[in-house]
Amino acid sequence: MITAIVDREGPDIKLISLSGHSGYAKSGSDIICAAASALIFASANGLEDICGYDNEDFFRVSGVDTNEVNASIKLPDTGSAEVRSAAQVIMRTLELGLISLAASYNDENNRFIEIINSKTPEV
Repeated sequence: MITAIVDREGPDIKLISLSGHSGYAKSGSDIICAAASALIFASANGLEDICGYDNEDFFRVSGVDTNEVNASIKLPDTGSAEVRSAAQVIMRTLELGLISLAASYNDENNRFIEIINSKTPEV
């Protein structure tokens, strides 16, 4: 199963990470893993192109050779209010894409992707 963690500070998404393998099909043929990967890579590309963030600062990928890819986007605390707002739109779009993916493929017998919403306590 893919585990997607969405970490927030207040209403803002600060981190989305994906880990695991969905188990829907064998590695290389798994459409759920492909969709989740496409979502996170497209989001990273948007953050780089639209927001001007350097993906080496916020995007991490590991485990490509093990067939259990781990990928995460941790937003930097930089940029104007407009840039930060655009970054939130991209992160929320990623979250909605993952939610739609889970809704489309998970059922009472199979859980291929789980989305965990973690919240940082408000001070």
